[in-house]
Amino acid sequence: MSTLGIIASSHKFEAGRVTINLTISANTFNYNIQSSRGGTYDAGNTDVTLTINSGVTVGSTATFTPALVTGSGWTTGDTITIINNGTIKGLGGNGGDGADVATNVQPAAGDNGSVGGRAVRCQFTTTFTNNGSVYGGGGGGGGGGAAEYEYKGAQTQNAGSGGGGGAGVNAGSGGSGGTASGTGTSNNGVVGNNGSATAGGAGGGTLGAGGAGGGLGVNGSAGTNGTIVLGEGLTSSGGTGGTRGHYEFNSKANINGGAGIGGTVGGRSS
Repeated sequence: MSTLGIIASSHKFEAGRVTINLTISANTFNYNIQSSRGGTYDAGNTDVTLTINSGVTVGSTATFTPALVTGSGWTTGDTITIINNGTIKGLGGNGGDGADVATNVQPAAGDNGSVGGRAVRCQFTTTFTNNGSVYGGGGGGGGGGAAEYEYKGAQTQNAGSGGGGGAGVNAGSGGSGGTASGTGTSNNGVVGNNGSATAGGAGGGTLGAGGAGGGLGVNGSAGTNGTIVLGEGLTSSGGTGGTRGHYEFNSKANINGGAGIGGTVGGRSS
């Protein structure tokens, strides 16, 4: 048996076939089974089993890089089995920035929240036993819209606030508040809150508030529109919430005979 960091592996020959047992025993990111299988791999003649221990989280550092992949370098005759006793989570989407505003200028809309990240991609036929949970990252909340208005000769500019970050590992960041400038009263937007491993972050602000980030496998909420409190003026809309991430991306046909990952899951499947 050899041990490398947090990932233990063992290899043996059984009845002419190579058996490779891999174990993830501590939190890790962007795990690739193919690159972890070791030098005893025999193309078309290897049985690989990956076990994720209870209490362990496999996460991601990039939206479009799944937390766990099989890799594509396998040959007909190989078998892959994944036993998940922990949790696999995609990256949380970032919240959108709030809209900027200036005197007598039509403000742009708040920025849209970012899409949540991917949890699992199986590029090869895989048997997947899910005793834990698998979630796509939550979508980021949309940035809030802005408002510019005049009442009794006084100008007010209220910038939009940032959307909250989506849940995931890693979690999404809250969006920035917009900048207000011009004559009269100028109110900058408020930064949105970061998401966490289990929940989306709240959007910032009250008027032109950012939308909340989505929970695990949940879409982010839209930012609110800019509001004219008194008088007349210009407003912009809030950004849309980010779409929830995939718990299985471009993989369902390869998992459990096309049934996909069962058990506790959240997000999109393709």
